[in-house]
Amino acid sequence: MFKKTLLCAGLLAVSGGVAAKAVGTATELVHSNEGGLGVISHATAAVTYDLGASYTQGDTITLTWSQPLAAGVGHGALEIKDEGAGRIPLTVLSNTANSVTYRAGAVPATYDYAEDQTLITVAKPVLGAAQASGASVTLSFSAATSTGLAIDTGTLPTTVALYYDQFGVDIVKANALIDVENSRKQFSAKDNAGDAHSTTVDVISAEINLLSPYSTALALNSTAAGMAATINNGSSSVLPATTVAVAGDYSWLDKASTAAFDIDATLGSVTPFTSADTSSSITLKPTVLTQAKDLTLTTTKVAVLSAKTYTATSTLKFANSAGTQKTKALAAVSAGSWGLNGATITAYGIPNQASVTPFLWVQNAGTTSGEITGTASCDGVTTDLGALGSAAGDTNTRVGPAVQAVMDGVTTCAVGSRYDVTLTVNAKSTDVTINAGYRVTAADGSNDRLSLETSDSLN
Repeated sequence: MFKKTLLCAGLLAVSGGVAAKAVGTATELVHSNEGGLGVISHATAAVTYDLGASYTQGDTITLTWSQPLAAGVGHGALEIKDEGAGRIPLTVLSNTANSVTYRAGAVPATYDYAEDQTLITVAKPVLGAAQASGASVTLSFSAATSTGLAIDTGTLPTTVALYYDQFGVDIVKANALIDVENSRKQFSAKDNAGDAHSTTVDVISAEINLLSPYSTALALNSTAAGMAATINNGSSSVLPATTVAVAGDYSWLDKASTAAFDIDATLGSVTPFTSADTSSSITLKPTVLTQAKDLTLTTTKVAVLSAKTYTATSTLKFANSAGTQKTKALAAVSAGSWGLNGATITAYGIPNQASVTPFLWVQNAGTTSGEITGTASCDGVTTDLGALGSAAGDTNTRVGPAVQAVMDGVTTCAVGSRYDVTLTVNAKSTDVTINAGYRVTAADGSNDRLSLETSDSLN
């Protein structure tokens, strides 16, 4: 009778198991990457599997974690349960760094295959490792009969742990336009995003915040809190403060009479400022999770301002989930830029060959002169043309020879190619126009002149 029961169970496993699959559920743990930084092992959740096949003695089940298990992790016996008191014992057959294989023992006579069958795993810690934000640890399930026939196939991996960056830095960008009509000594009333802007004050704000992906994951019904970090704002006498270094150009504020970077109050001010700051970087210590720390730049409208960009590089100081001090550097992000509210016009299609002489004239109908700079784009490469002179008020200024002299010295614009030139003039845009063309000299010495389109003529 016992042999017939086993035979019947084996047939059930073969006939019903091929199409069936196990379904795993877990309340995954959500870890912060900062909380787990430097921690040797990271906890994961247990999984409950609703089995589809009918298991019998000699069948095997393999559980595989997507990361290696922590050192020293052992494996004990498990069991398959029916809804009553029936139990099929599972004993360890073999294991690797990230998996364990069980073999089913004898099926008791009271075991009821007609009921739901479940397998509950034991939560195992994985080896601590750096994770990308949004990464996960999964547990995969596979099973086979004693003859090697796969059963409960198609089972999907079950997430047992999630990782998210816990902290980040929010930057309010210091965008501004320098007013060329006021000799570039103050800002325009509109910034380079078209928003209202103070003519004397420019601000970069930095704030340490909990990132929403981590907080959102914790709030989901299917998750549980795992490792978390505690960030430091400098109030502790043990942990150093989290800092945000804002790189830019502060040399316009420097007092020329001193060797070290020292603010000349007649030119403007920068708040906060310490002796550790330099003409190229100011360090902020944000008030954590409460309010932003502002870098405030003020001009007295004496120094001539120039276009510049700012970047912010953050160094987070925090205690991981074990209370150990850690440091994490974040990649540099844009902290804004200053532009000029002058004219920018592009001339298209200048031939690059010895027989061609480019004509580029800048007309300034205003009363304020403006510096001329430019770039050239040829064969996919952009070349900085540097300073090309100054467009005085109510004059025409020739820049074609200066442009061609630069292009003759580069190797990235092939002979016979055409290049586009973008000219920027620090004068009122409505006062500036550009005439563009070129002269072709034939072998017999005859000349032909052709005009070129510009971004103004095409609009």
